[in-house]
Amino acid sequence: MPAMPSSCQGRRCRKSRWFTYARRSATYRPPVPIEDACKAFTLSSGESLASASSRQTLAIVFLRHFGCTFTRRILRELEGLKAEADRRGTRLILVHMLEKGSETEYLDRKNGVDVIADPHCELYRAFGLGKGGFFELFGPRVWLPLISSLVRGCGMGHLAGDGMQMPGAFLLRESTVIASQRPRTQAFLPDLSRLFEDSPALPGLLKIPA
Repeated sequence: MPAMPSSCQGRRCRKSRWFTYARRSATYRPPVPIEDACKAFTLSSGESLASASSRQTLAIVFLRHFGCTFTRRILRELEGLKAEADRRGTRLILVHMLEKGSETEYLDRKNGVDVIADPHCELYRAFGLGKGGFFELFGPRVWLPLISSLVRGCGMGHLAGDGMQMPGAFLLRESTVIASQRPRTQAFLPDLSRLFEDSPALPGLLKIPA
């Protein structure tokens, strides 16, 4: 078969790229507004995120996958996070990427922390948390925190969730974000003391010097 002219190859290549983009665009859905997401997602207690945040300020921690050493470190230090949330008059919520109920393999439900299952990462996206690139996931800024977590015995497990999904922490009141901590790398660990200090004064939210 005679070789295809270079101009035809170029057109064919551009056409192929266009169809690839079109297929991706057809499946892409923009993030749901936070207000709508809060109505749609429910806590393990059964109440909606919107209902819970209308009564009390929520400290929401979005986790990476359960096999991630940084998620395992957060869970190991969960008692301290809950104590900090309690003394600030807020309610701690964890968001994970497994199907509802599957988190019991990794979380002790007796700890009193409510969870939200978000297997399709729709709530993550509503809060502006996307996928990590190479440097966010494997760059130099990850190495030292990784070594620190491994030395602490946090270890690493099998992939349980989206390995590229980034974490984060937020304060939510009446379906509105009032303070946020967004990750620079996957090595993100929530600092609730700083998160509370960055928030505005609200009824029921205690501003305690760190």
